[in-house]
This record gives sequence, structure tokens and C-alpha cells, in this order.
Amino acid sequence: MPDVLHLALVLAGILVLLRLRVPLSLTLMASGAGLGLLYRLPAAVWAEVLGRALGSFENLKLVIALEGVLLFSAVMKETGAMRAAIAALRRLCGDVRLLLAALPALVGLLPVVGGAMLSAPLVDEASGEMELRPERRTFLNYWFRHVWEYSLPTFPAVFLTASITQVGVPDLVLAGLPLTAVAIAAGALAGFRGIAPGAGGASASPGAGAGRELLGVLRNLLPFVLVVAATAVFEIHLAWSILAGTALAALPRRLPGKRWPGLLRGHLSMDLALLIWGIMLFKETLQASGAMPRIAEGLSARGVPPLLLAFLLPATIAFLTGYTTAFVGLSFPVLVPFFPDGALRAWYVMFALAGGISAHMLSPMHACLAMTLQYYHAPPGAAYRLLLLPVLAVLLAAAAQLALVGWLLG
Repeated sequence: MPDVLHLALVLAGILVLLRLRVPLSLTLMASGAGLGLLYRLPAAVWAEVLGRALGSFENLKLVIALEGVLLFSAVMKETGAMRAAIAALRRLCGDVRLLLAALPALVGLLPVVGGAMLSAPLVDEASGEMELRPERRTFLNYWFRHVWEYSLPTFPAVFLTASITQVGVPDLVLAGLPLTAVAIAAGALAGFRGIAPGAGGASASPGAGAGRELLGVLRNLLPFVLVVAATAVFEIHLAWSILAGTALAALPRRLPGKRWPGLLRGHLSMDLALLIWGIMLFKETLQASGAMPRIAEGLSARGVPPLLLAFLLPATIAFLTGYTTAFVGLSFPVLVPFFPDGALRAWYVMFALAGGISAHMLSPMHACLAMTLQYYHAPPGAAYRLLLLPVLAVLLAAAAQLALVGWLLG
């Protein structure tokens, strides 16, 4: 099929550009342009594609939302709210196992690239008196840092996937929550094996002391909780909820006005904006080419299961690139015609997303994994052996819940 050949050429070009370390944003823009040239799109169609990709208010809100997440994370660190929440949690935990999971999970609420390095020293300190091997510390820090990727709307994977596939954020969050639960359980089974319960530090005494510490955690994380609730429950666009959350995080602690220019310069990213517009340009060009409906019909006629494609394409790109935005932006525009309409769509999309995240967790290109291995001086092979079963558990859970929902919906 010419369409398959054209897409294969474009994907090969993407891999070459990424191998040459061309920024992902420029890679995606070049891929969209190359795709349009292969299909010889007329000038009028090009104008429509550029208008939808670059001039859409929805895409602008997406840029505002993801830039806002970066700024929100910076403000939470700058004001000391995240540090105070972690300190209260350390005093609250009476079981070191809970502490070892809670520290990276709490830091993981801030979706920043390489964020596992923020929690690595905390996990190292909390486990300092324990005889844990480097690969075990690596697993605990790395795994629990990423348990939210399936279900938090502040994570680019969830919000960007919802935008591309036209699945409601609350629906996608609902489909991802069971996978977060499975990730936590599987991580505990693999990571806590052989670790006896013990004091996690100066734990708070029962009663009023513990209550005060819990209130301290909740008070410091209140802006984040409100952002998640506004987005996932009340369906307020993340662009607006994250800006409100940033103001709520900054105002009570009276963040000095002179600090804002540095925060804005240091944490807002033009490359991120270009990345979002590059993803949307690739998506709109692909749709304008009409290739995917033709490929979908051809593959269906040849008996290729759409579910297999929904797993393989995100997983392959995720493993090769190590970036969630890369596999979401490159694979989901291609997969959109394969996703069924109706109530099953969110669960189908979550299965594809889980496949990508699973491969992303095993990718040697994943910044968090590479940096955590280096920090703890852990042997990669031993760390991978700890990761394999939890990754498989989440993937099987995604397949099982899709099958169950499909059966219930008839």
C-alpha cells in the first residue's frame, strides 16, 4: 500500500532525526511537512492545516496548560510547600516501607523531566540505615515516582492523549485510576520484599500529633488537590485550573514579586510550546492526507487486529525515544481511526496509553531511569529484573479491564 510506504518513510525519518539529536519539536514539524509533501497537499489544504494546528484556540489552551504545569511545579518548590509536605509525611509515617513509597510518589505529583532525581536523595536518606541493594533503591524511587502517569490530568501523557483522541479527561482519568492502583500494589510487592516493618524516622505520636502532621500534608498540597479536582471532577480546562492553582500556591506564602521574572525565565519553555504545535501539525497533516482511514480499511481487510496496533505503535516509539510526549504525539494521531466510538473508547485509549507507558518505563532512553541508575550506582540488569513483573502486571490489568468493560457493554 502506498499509504503504508509513505508513513514508514516518515517514521524512519523521525527515528533518524531523533538519533541525530534534533529537538523533538523540530522533528515533529519536519515530519508533518514531509508527510504533506509526500501526499502533495494543495496550498489551500496546507493553509487549513496550519490554521487548525497553529491558530486553534484549543491548541493554545493546551500550550497554556502544560506551560502552567511547569510554572506551578516551580512555585510549589519555591514557596517550600512541597518540602514542608514531605517533612510532615516523614514525621507521620511509622512504617519505613510506606515512607519509601510515599516520598517518590509525593515528589511525583510534580510532572517534571528527570523528577526522580528530586526524590532520590530523600529515598537514600530514608533507607540509609537499611541494607538495601542499589537496584532496590533504584526501583523504589523510580517506580513510585511514576505511578500517577495513568490517572493524573496534570501529567502531559493523560492531558495530551485526551486532546488528541477527543476523549474526555474525566473519562480517561476513570480508566487510568485502576492502573495506578495496580502500579502501587505491584510496586509494593516487588519493592518491599524482604523489608521488615520499622520506624520511618521520627514518626508522629498517635492522636493529635498525627492529626496535625496529616493536616500539614493536606494544607501544603491543597493547591495541587484543587487543580486535580477542578480538572477531573468539575471538567474545568487545565489551562485555567493550573493558573488558579499557581496563584493559590503563591499568594498565601507571599512569594516576592522580584522572584517572578526568574521563575518565568527559568521554567517556561518555548521548546514545549513548539513541541505541542509540532504534534498538532503532524496530526492535522496526517488527517488531511486521508491515509489513516485507507490504512485502517486495508488492515481490517487483511485481518490485522486493531488492538495489536494500539499496543505495538505506542510501545515501540516509547521504547525508542523514552519520552511520553513523543509516543503520544507520534502514535495517537495514527491510531485515532482505530479507536471505537462510544463508551468503550476511553478504555481502548487507556490500553494503548498503558502499552506506551510500560515500554517507556523500560526504555534506556528514559531520563529518570538513567539518572536514578547513575545516582545509586545500580547495575542495570538487576534493576530491570525488578521492573519487569510490575510493568507486566499493569499491562495485563489494562488488557483485563478493557476486556471486562467490553464484555459489560456487550
